[in-house]
Amino acid sequence: MANERHVDHREWEIDASTRTSGHPFTKYSPFRSATSTTAATLFSIPAQAISVNWIENPGVEGTGVGMFTATGSAIERSTAQANSGAASLLVNPANSAASEGFYWASNVVSVNKTPQHLTASCYVRGASASGSVKIQITDASGTELATSANTNLTTSFARISASYTIPGDTAGAVYRVYVVSAAQHNIDWYTDDMMFEVREDTIAVSDYVDGNQGIGYEWSGATNNSSSYRRMGMTTMRGIQIRNESGTSAEVVFVAFDCTATATTGIPVIAGQVFETVWPIDFRSHVSVISASGTPTVSGVIWGLHNG
Repeated sequence: MANERHVDHREWEIDASTRTSGHPFTKYSPFRSATSTTAATLFSIPAQAISVNWIENPGVEGTGVGMFTATGSAIERSTAQANSGAASLLVNPANSAASEGFYWASNVVSVNKTPQHLTASCYVRGASASGSVKIQITDASGTELATSANTNLTTSFARISASYTIPGDTAGAVYRVYVVSAAQHNIDWYTDDMMFEVREDTIAVSDYVDGNQGIGYEWSGATNNSSSYRRMGMTTMRGIQIRNESGTSAEVVFVAFDCTATATTGIPVIAGQVFETVWPIDFRSHVSVISASGTPTVSGVIWGLHNG
Protein backbone atom coordinates (compact mmCIF):
# COMPACT_ATOMS: atom_id res chain seq x y z
CA MET A 1 0.00 0.00 0.00
CA ALA A 2 1.15 3.55 -0.71
CA ASN A 3 0.92 4.63 2.94
CA GLU A 4 2.99 1.79 4.41
CA ARG A 5 5.68 2.83 6.88
CA HIS A 6 8.73 1.19 8.38
CA VAL A 7 6.76 0.40 11.53
CA ASP A 8 4.65 -2.02 9.46
CA HIS A 9 7.63 -4.35 9.08
CA ARG A 10 6.10 -7.05 11.28
CA GLU A 11 3.58 -7.72 8.51
CA TRP A 12 6.35 -8.22 5.94
CA GLU A 13 7.78 -11.32 7.57
CA ILE A 14 6.28 -14.71 8.40
CA ASP A 15 6.83 -16.31 11.78
CA ALA A 16 5.88 -19.98 11.72
CA SER A 17 3.80 -21.15 14.63
CA THR A 18 4.91 -23.95 16.97
CA ARG A 19 2.32 -26.17 15.30
CA THR A 20 3.53 -25.58 11.75
CA SER A 21 7.20 -25.63 12.72
CA GLY A 22 6.85 -29.27 13.71
CA HIS A 23 4.40 -30.20 10.95
CA PRO A 24 5.62 -33.06 8.72
CA PHE A 25 5.89 -32.24 5.04
CA THR A 26 2.65 -33.48 3.48
CA LYS A 27 2.97 -32.12 -0.06
CA TYR A 28 5.58 -32.56 -2.75
CA SER A 29 6.11 -31.59 -6.37
CA PRO A 30 8.78 -33.39 -8.42
CA PHE A 31 10.29 -31.58 -11.39
CA ARG A 32 12.72 -32.00 -14.27
CA SER A 33 13.13 -29.08 -16.64
CA ALA A 34 15.63 -27.42 -18.94
CA THR A 35 16.75 -23.96 -17.91
CA SER A 36 18.06 -21.08 -20.03
CA THR A 37 19.73 -17.70 -19.67
CA THR A 38 16.27 -16.16 -19.25
CA ALA A 39 14.73 -16.45 -15.80
CA ALA A 40 11.79 -18.84 -15.64
CA THR A 41 9.42 -20.05 -12.94
CA LEU A 42 10.29 -23.63 -12.01
CA PHE A 43 7.40 -24.00 -9.55
CA SER A 44 4.60 -21.82 -8.25
CA ILE A 45 2.18 -22.41 -5.39
CA PRO A 46 -0.89 -23.91 -7.07
CA ALA A 47 -4.35 -22.44 -6.73
CA GLN A 48 -5.79 -25.86 -5.93
CA ALA A 49 -9.16 -25.73 -4.24
CA ILE A 50 -10.54 -28.69 -2.32
CA SER A 51 -13.26 -30.41 -4.32
CA VAL A 52 -15.29 -33.65 -4.24
CA ASN A 53 -16.84 -35.44 -7.20
CA TRP A 54 -19.75 -37.66 -6.15
CA ILE A 55 -20.04 -39.52 -9.45
CA GLU A 56 -18.53 -42.99 -9.51
CA ASN A 57 -16.54 -43.76 -12.67
CA PRO A 58 -16.93 -40.15 -13.88
CA GLY A 59 -14.44 -40.54 -16.74
CA VAL A 60 -15.85 -43.97 -17.74
CA GLU A 61 -12.36 -45.47 -17.35
CA GLY A 62 -13.86 -48.37 -15.42
CA THR A 63 -15.67 -50.98 -17.50
CA GLY A 64 -18.86 -50.92 -15.42
CA VAL A 65 -21.43 -48.26 -16.34
CA GLY A 66 -24.27 -49.49 -14.13
CA MET A 67 -24.29 -46.20 -12.21
CA PHE A 68 -25.79 -44.56 -15.32
CA THR A 69 -29.41 -45.26 -16.32
CA ALA A 70 -30.53 -44.94 -19.94
CA THR A 71 -33.72 -43.05 -20.65
CA GLY A 72 -35.01 -43.22 -24.22
CA SER A 73 -31.59 -44.29 -25.47
CA ALA A 74 -28.94 -46.99 -25.49
CA ILE A 75 -25.71 -46.31 -23.61
CA GLU A 76 -22.36 -48.08 -23.52
CA ARG A 77 -18.72 -47.50 -22.69
CA SER A 78 -16.73 -46.54 -25.78
CA THR A 79 -13.05 -46.04 -26.48
CA ALA A 80 -13.74 -44.28 -29.79
CA GLN A 81 -13.57 -40.81 -28.23
CA ALA A 82 -12.46 -39.38 -24.87
CA ASN A 83 -12.04 -35.93 -23.42
CA SER A 84 -9.43 -37.41 -21.07
CA GLY A 85 -8.23 -40.93 -20.45
CA ALA A 86 -9.22 -43.68 -22.85
CA ALA A 87 -13.04 -43.89 -22.80
CA SER A 88 -16.35 -42.09 -22.59
CA LEU A 89 -20.05 -42.94 -22.43
CA LEU A 90 -21.60 -43.36 -25.88
CA VAL A 91 -25.26 -42.31 -26.00
CA ASN A 92 -27.50 -43.44 -28.87
CA PRO A 93 -30.86 -41.63 -28.63
CA ALA A 94 -33.95 -43.47 -29.89
CA ASN A 95 -35.06 -40.45 -31.96
CA SER A 96 -38.60 -40.72 -30.56
CA ALA A 97 -38.74 -37.50 -28.54
CA ALA A 98 -36.68 -34.83 -26.85
CA SER A 99 -34.93 -35.50 -23.51
CA GLU A 100 -33.45 -38.86 -24.51
CA GLY A 101 -30.15 -39.78 -22.89
CA PHE A 102 -29.25 -40.98 -19.40
CA TYR A 103 -29.18 -39.98 -15.75
CA TRP A 104 -27.13 -40.58 -12.63
CA ALA A 105 -28.67 -40.57 -9.13
CA SER A 106 -26.86 -39.27 -6.06
CA ASN A 107 -26.78 -40.63 -2.57
CA VAL A 108 -28.90 -38.67 -0.10
CA VAL A 109 -27.80 -35.06 0.27
CA SER A 110 -28.28 -34.58 3.99
CA VAL A 111 -30.22 -31.72 5.57
CA ASN A 112 -28.16 -28.63 6.34
CA LYS A 113 -29.00 -25.47 8.29
CA THR A 114 -27.54 -23.26 5.56
CA PRO A 115 -28.07 -23.45 1.79
CA GLN A 116 -26.21 -26.11 -0.18
CA HIS A 117 -25.14 -25.57 -3.78
CA LEU A 118 -25.35 -28.44 -6.26
CA THR A 119 -23.35 -28.27 -9.47
CA ALA A 120 -23.40 -30.78 -12.30
CA SER A 121 -21.13 -30.77 -15.34
CA CYS A 122 -19.78 -32.96 -18.11
CA TYR A 123 -18.07 -32.82 -21.48
CA VAL A 124 -20.02 -33.77 -24.62
CA ARG A 125 -19.02 -34.43 -28.21
CA GLY A 126 -21.17 -35.39 -31.15
CA ALA A 127 -20.51 -38.24 -33.54
CA SER A 128 -21.17 -35.50 -36.07
CA ALA A 129 -21.73 -31.76 -35.86
CA SER A 130 -25.50 -31.94 -35.46
CA GLY A 131 -28.09 -32.19 -32.72
CA SER A 132 -28.12 -30.55 -29.30
CA VAL A 133 -27.93 -31.66 -25.68
CA LYS A 134 -28.33 -30.24 -22.17
CA ILE A 135 -27.55 -31.18 -18.60
CA GLN A 136 -30.17 -31.02 -15.85
CA ILE A 137 -30.40 -31.34 -12.09
CA THR A 138 -33.68 -32.89 -10.98
CA ASP A 139 -35.25 -34.29 -7.85
CA ALA A 140 -35.48 -38.04 -7.29
CA SER A 141 -38.59 -38.31 -9.46
CA GLY A 142 -37.05 -36.49 -12.43
CA THR A 143 -38.70 -33.10 -11.91
CA GLU A 144 -36.36 -30.44 -13.26
CA LEU A 145 -34.75 -28.08 -10.76
CA ALA A 146 -32.06 -26.53 -12.96
CA THR A 147 -30.87 -26.87 -16.55
CA SER A 148 -28.08 -25.68 -18.77
CA ALA A 149 -28.54 -23.86 -22.02
CA ASN A 150 -29.00 -26.08 -25.05
CA THR A 151 -25.59 -26.92 -26.52
CA ASN A 152 -25.12 -27.77 -30.17
CA LEU A 153 -22.97 -30.85 -30.64
CA THR A 154 -19.70 -30.54 -32.54
CA THR A 155 -16.84 -32.93 -33.20
CA SER A 156 -14.91 -31.46 -30.26
CA PHE A 157 -15.66 -31.87 -26.57
CA ALA A 158 -17.38 -28.96 -24.81
CA ARG A 159 -18.28 -28.59 -21.14
CA ILE A 160 -21.86 -28.00 -20.08
CA SER A 161 -23.07 -27.34 -16.54
CA ALA A 162 -26.05 -26.55 -14.33
CA SER A 163 -26.36 -25.34 -10.73
CA TYR A 164 -29.08 -25.47 -8.09
CA THR A 165 -29.21 -24.17 -4.53
CA ILE A 166 -30.98 -26.26 -1.88
CA PRO A 167 -32.56 -23.93 0.70
CA GLY A 168 -31.41 -24.33 4.28
CA ASP A 169 -33.29 -26.86 6.43
CA THR A 170 -34.48 -28.80 3.37
CA ALA A 171 -34.98 -32.46 4.23
CA GLY A 172 -32.33 -34.84 2.97
CA ALA A 173 -33.03 -36.10 -0.54
CA VAL A 174 -31.66 -37.84 -3.60
CA TYR A 175 -30.95 -35.79 -6.72
CA ARG A 176 -30.41 -36.79 -10.33
CA VAL A 177 -28.17 -35.49 -13.09
CA TYR A 178 -29.59 -35.92 -16.60
CA VAL A 179 -27.65 -35.52 -19.85
CA VAL A 180 -30.25 -35.60 -22.60
CA SER A 181 -31.10 -34.40 -26.07
CA ALA A 182 -32.46 -30.86 -26.12
CA ALA A 183 -34.67 -31.71 -29.11
CA GLN A 184 -35.55 -34.94 -30.88
CA HIS A 185 -32.64 -36.23 -32.95
CA ASN A 186 -30.76 -39.43 -33.79
CA ILE A 187 -27.18 -38.14 -33.43
CA ASP A 188 -24.99 -40.25 -31.16
CA TRP A 189 -22.88 -38.36 -28.66
CA TYR A 190 -20.09 -39.06 -26.20
CA THR A 191 -20.17 -37.91 -22.56
CA ASP A 192 -17.01 -37.76 -20.48
CA ASP A 193 -15.55 -36.28 -17.30
CA MET A 194 -18.84 -35.98 -15.44
CA MET A 195 -19.01 -34.23 -12.07
CA PHE A 196 -21.55 -33.63 -9.32
CA GLU A 197 -20.56 -31.56 -6.30
CA VAL A 198 -22.25 -30.34 -3.12
CA ARG A 199 -20.79 -27.18 -1.54
CA GLU A 200 -21.76 -24.56 1.00
CA ASP A 201 -19.23 -21.89 0.02
CA THR A 202 -19.92 -21.26 -3.68
CA ILE A 203 -22.22 -22.11 -6.57
CA ALA A 204 -19.32 -21.88 -9.02
CA VAL A 205 -18.58 -25.03 -11.01
CA SER A 206 -15.27 -26.58 -9.94
CA ASP A 207 -12.64 -27.92 -12.30
CA TYR A 208 -13.19 -31.58 -13.08
CA VAL A 209 -11.92 -34.03 -10.47
CA ASP A 210 -11.24 -37.74 -10.44
CA GLY A 211 -8.78 -39.91 -8.55
CA ASN A 212 -6.61 -40.61 -11.61
CA GLN A 213 -5.34 -37.04 -12.01
CA GLY A 214 -2.12 -37.35 -10.08
CA ILE A 215 -0.66 -35.92 -6.89
CA GLY A 216 -3.36 -34.66 -4.53
CA TYR A 217 -6.21 -36.57 -6.23
CA GLU A 218 -7.68 -39.73 -4.70
CA TRP A 219 -10.58 -42.14 -4.89
CA SER A 220 -12.64 -42.58 -1.73
CA GLY A 221 -12.91 -46.30 -2.46
CA ALA A 222 -12.34 -48.49 -5.51
CA THR A 223 -10.54 -46.93 -8.46
CA ASN A 224 -12.98 -45.78 -11.14
CA ASN A 225 -15.88 -46.98 -9.02
CA SER A 226 -16.23 -44.50 -6.15
CA SER A 227 -16.39 -40.80 -5.41
CA SER A 228 -13.14 -38.89 -5.69
CA TYR A 229 -11.59 -35.75 -4.32
CA ARG A 230 -8.91 -33.15 -4.78
CA ARG A 231 -6.94 -32.39 -1.63
CA MET A 232 -5.72 -28.95 -0.69
CA GLY A 233 -2.62 -28.00 -2.63
CA MET A 234 0.72 -26.90 -1.25
CA THR A 235 0.49 -23.46 0.33
CA THR A 236 3.96 -23.26 1.90
CA MET A 237 7.29 -24.47 0.52
CA ARG A 238 9.42 -25.99 3.28
CA GLY A 239 12.27 -27.62 1.39
CA ILE A 240 13.89 -28.24 -1.99
CA GLN A 241 16.37 -30.63 -3.53
CA ILE A 242 17.64 -29.55 -6.94
CA ARG A 243 20.31 -31.20 -9.08
CA ASN A 244 22.13 -29.50 -11.94
CA GLU A 245 22.47 -32.36 -14.42
CA SER A 246 24.97 -30.55 -16.64
CA GLY A 247 28.57 -31.70 -16.93
CA THR A 248 29.76 -28.34 -18.27
CA SER A 249 31.35 -26.13 -15.63
CA ALA A 250 30.11 -22.88 -17.16
CA GLU A 251 26.49 -24.00 -16.89
CA VAL A 252 25.80 -22.79 -13.36
CA VAL A 253 22.12 -22.56 -12.39
CA PHE A 254 20.90 -19.89 -9.97
CA VAL A 255 17.83 -20.66 -7.83
CA ALA A 256 15.72 -17.99 -6.11
CA PHE A 257 12.63 -18.12 -3.89
CA ASP A 258 9.69 -15.71 -4.16
CA CYS A 259 11.64 -13.43 -6.50
CA THR A 260 13.15 -13.55 -10.00
CA ALA A 261 16.42 -15.45 -10.22
CA THR A 262 19.58 -13.63 -11.28
CA ALA A 263 23.26 -14.21 -10.65
CA THR A 264 22.94 -11.95 -7.60
CA THR A 265 19.55 -13.01 -6.18
CA GLY A 266 19.94 -16.74 -6.84
CA ILE A 267 21.70 -19.53 -4.99
CA PRO A 268 24.30 -21.04 -7.35
CA VAL A 269 24.05 -24.73 -8.14
CA ILE A 270 27.28 -25.84 -9.80
CA ALA A 271 27.17 -28.23 -12.75
CA GLY A 272 26.93 -31.81 -11.53
CA GLN A 273 26.08 -30.74 -7.98
CA VAL A 274 22.99 -30.86 -5.76
CA PHE A 275 21.58 -28.10 -3.59
CA GLU A 276 19.32 -29.29 -0.80
CA THR A 277 17.80 -27.42 2.11
CA VAL A 278 18.60 -29.31 5.27
CA TRP A 279 16.67 -26.85 7.44
CA PRO A 280 13.01 -25.76 7.10
CA ILE A 281 12.31 -22.84 4.80
CA ASP A 282 9.09 -20.84 4.43
CA PHE A 283 8.31 -19.44 0.99
CA ARG A 284 4.82 -18.99 -0.40
CA SER A 285 4.98 -17.84 -4.01
CA HIS A 286 7.38 -19.47 -6.47
CA VAL A 287 10.82 -20.82 -7.35
CA SER A 288 12.71 -19.09 -10.15
CA VAL A 289 15.77 -20.41 -12.03
CA ILE A 290 18.25 -19.03 -14.56
CA SER A 291 21.42 -20.47 -16.04
CA ALA A 292 24.71 -18.64 -16.50
CA SER A 293 25.02 -20.19 -19.97
CA GLY A 294 23.54 -22.96 -22.05
CA THR A 295 20.38 -24.88 -21.25
CA PRO A 296 21.25 -27.20 -18.37
CA THR A 297 18.52 -29.49 -17.05
CA VAL A 298 17.60 -29.40 -13.38
CA SER A 299 15.69 -32.09 -11.52
CA GLY A 300 14.52 -32.69 -7.98
CA VAL A 301 11.60 -32.17 -5.67
CA ILE A 302 9.93 -29.40 -3.68
CA TRP A 303 8.46 -30.27 -0.26
CA GLY A 304 5.77 -28.33 1.51
CA LEU A 305 2.67 -28.06 3.68
CA HIS A 306 -1.00 -27.59 2.98
CA ASN A 307 -1.11 -24.63 5.38
CA GLY A 308 1.33 -22.51 7.27
